[in-house]
Amino acid sequence: MKKLILVLGGSTFMGKELLQDLSQNESYEVHFINRGKNYWNNAVNQIKNAYYTYGNREDTNDFTTLIRYLSKKLGVGVNGRIWEAVVDFSAFYSSQVKSVYVALRGLCNLYIFISTDSIYDVCKIRKIPITEDQDQRKELTESQKKGESYGHNKLKCEEFLQNYVIEGSFRYVILRLPDVIGPFDDSGRFFALVKWLQQNDKHPIQVDQAVQSEQISLVFSTDVVNCIKYFIQNIPQQNQIYNVCFDETISYIELTQVILDKISQKQLNIKHVVEASKFYPSVDCGIISNKKIKELDIKFTPLITALEKTIEFFMKEASNYEAENKAALEKLNRKLNA
Repeated sequence: MKKLILVLGGSTFMGKELLQDLSQNESYEVHFINRGKNYWNNAVNQIKNAYYTYGNREDTNDFTTLIRYLSKKLGVGVNGRIWEAVVDFSAFYSSQVKSVYVALRGLCNLYIFISTDSIYDVCKIRKIPITEDQDQRKELTESQKKGESYGHNKLKCEEFLQNYVIEGSFRYVILRLPDVIGPFDDSGRFFALVKWLQQNDKHPIQVDQAVQSEQISLVFSTDVVNCIKYFIQNIPQQNQIYNVCFDETISYIELTQVILDKISQKQLNIKHVVEASKFYPSVDCGIISNKKIKELDIKFTPLITALEKTIEFFMKEASNYEAENKAALEKLNRKLNA
């Protein structure tokens, strides 16, 4: 009997890539739940051998009911049948993680929660690069919590898993990702940066001189997918947390120069300002360490190779997508007018 895999979210980018990959493995029966949002005209619900169920996480009780319904329909809980793995791309609040836990405890071998290095922006950082054990909260005012709401809420999701998941109910792996690059990136940030550099003569890239050599952690979407596949195939005996990023880091100036070199032979036009308006990094905490996950002998794509593949997509293919072009231009204009 095939092993059951459930993906929550996954309508585009890493999620779509994971679904396409898993659906080609004859050992798995792959199901996914999301709102059916359409990015890059991807028609993710047409992936062969991946079974789609519409679901909205805004009502957590309804979402718990939906997962229970799907599980019952597939015979989960009968004759030892369980979900081999559940991969969660779309939980942003602890209540959403709790809704999955309530539905799946005792019925799931492994829960993989996709988290972020933004959690370190609300933590006490002792050294750089940041290791996984530096996830203790610092005291924040309500205003600071609001300003760092993404990292604050993602850390609350992690804290639910660490504090409330009863041993034996299921195991979990938390993957903390920095800014992700790759074809079909749905954040619009890389696309907007490419568009900025296409207009670099008129609109210089803004750089804060005080931190212009500051290094940035990034990760390639395909590497994230490969890490997820690794854990599905090698379920750990204990709950684990991993940073997932390239071996190499890069500064913002270096990143823009690599992109510009692919666009034209012109010199990078830079404007030094205080508190520069920029697209990368999205965090203030600093670079993260991937030493722990590298101990698993998982291979990561060289940074320059991943950048070349990403740039090629946004230079050659992305122009064919009207909605994404419009969104990237709007994002760029907001930066230029900030």
